[in-house]
Amino acid sequence: MKIESELIGKDVIDSSRDQVSIVKDAEWDFNSKRVESIELKEAGISSKIGLSEKNSTHQHG
Repeated sequence: MKIESELIGKDVIDSSRDQVSIVKDAEWDFNSKRVESIELKEAGISSKIGLSEKNSTHQHG
């Protein structure tokens, strides 16, 4: 799936433009044209100082 492969591995940044995680996996709903869930991998400064979980999954809705 092209959409998923283009999303996986992308940086997730906060409002200060700091990298906070990387997209590890995503589920796409073609009917609603929305991301249904996204799994993030810890990265950036938060991973270096241990402020966040190693992996987290977020679901829409």
